[in-house]
Amino acid sequence: MKLVFIWAVISCVFCITFFSMLLLGIFKKKRSAIIGSIFTLAMTVFSATWTVYIVVYKSYHRVTETLKPRSGKEIYSALFGESQNHCVNVLNHQDQVVPKIDYAIWLHVETCPRELKRILNLHEFTANKVSSLDLDENGPSWFKPQTLGDSILVFIYNKDEYGNGQTIYSSIDSSEIFCKDVWD
Repeated sequence: MKLVFIWAVISCVFCITFFSMLLLGIFKKKRSAIIGSIFTLAMTVFSATWTVYIVVYKSYHRVTETLKPRSGKEIYSALFGESQNHCVNVLNHQDQVVPKIDYAIWLHVETCPRELKRILNLHEFTANKVSSLDLDENGPSWFKPQTLGDSILVFIYNKDEYGNGQTIYSSIDSSEIFCKDVWD
C-alpha cells in the first residue's frame, strides 16, 4: 500500500508540474516551457500507468489468495478448532465456496473417541442411534454415512430456525465421521 501511495503522489506531482509548465508556456509565450510540459505529460502518463499496474497486480494476488480453496485440515480447523488429540485424518472434503449455491461444507474424517467428544462439547448436539438403511443424505458422491456400519450415531446441532447447523454421522466406535455443516 505504501508503494501505491508513493507512486500516486509522484503521478500527482508530475500532473501538477505539467499543468503549471503548460500554463506558464502559454501565458508567457515560452516555447521551452511548452516542450518541457510535454515531457512532463509523458512522465505523468508513465507514472500513472505504473501506479495502476501496481494496484491491479496487488489486487489480483490478494483476490487469488483469498479465493484459493482451503485444504481439508483448514476446513476442519475452521469448523472445530485445532485437534488436541492428533488423531484426525481428513479423508475427503468439499468446501462451501458460494453460499446459497454450495449450501454446506462436507467432511469425511478418521478420528478417535476423544476427538469426537471434544467436537460434541463445542455445541449442544442431540444424539440418536439410527439404522444406516434409514439414511437418505444428498451430497457429494463420496458422502456416504451408510458405509459406517448397520447402526450409526447421528449428532445434530441446529443453530437457528433456518436450518443452519451441523450434522455428524459417526461409526459406533467413533473412529470415523461424516460431517455436514450448513451455513446459508
